[in-house]
Amino acid sequence: MDETGSDLLQYAGLSAETFVMHRAPMIFLDRLIDIGPDFAVCEWQVTDDFALIEPGKGVPAYAAIEYMAQCVAVHAGARSRARGYLPPQGYLLGTRHFEAKIEYFTIGATYQAHCSELIRNVDGLGSFACEVTAAGKTVASANLAVVEQPRNIRIDD
Repeated sequence: MDETGSDLLQYAGLSAETFVMHRAPMIFLDRLIDIGPDFAVCEWQVTDDFALIEPGKGVPAYAAIEYMAQCVAVHAGARSRARGYLPPQGYLLGTRHFEAKIEYFTIGATYQAHCSELIRNVDGLGSFACEVTAAGKTVASANLAVVEQPRNIRIDD
């Protein structure tokens, strides 16, 4: 199986944890909701027991960078899974043009992280345009520079 849009779309609705090496309490996303060869959309609800909660305020807006980075990781993990492999190792190299239109992610609210691949080379270096939305409105955005290193471990190993 390759990583065509229809191959990847079968993963929509699955837990984000399925596609990344992160585990609680460092998995920020709940689920993958849409995916294609060059984009992914993930969703989460802010809970009052989340690791970065500031009581009475919510999750600080700077966490949007990690929400977006984990969406990129989910995309890479789903692409790897479609080829029969476990998630690759990935690293956030940098962030450009970060903008947050909110100060905090509200407890109880649902948000979506969107990532769209701008470029990826054969060495795993890539750039993604990302945003976080709430009720269809952008609340944070940035371009992320990442590197992905395949682990080459088959799912059935």
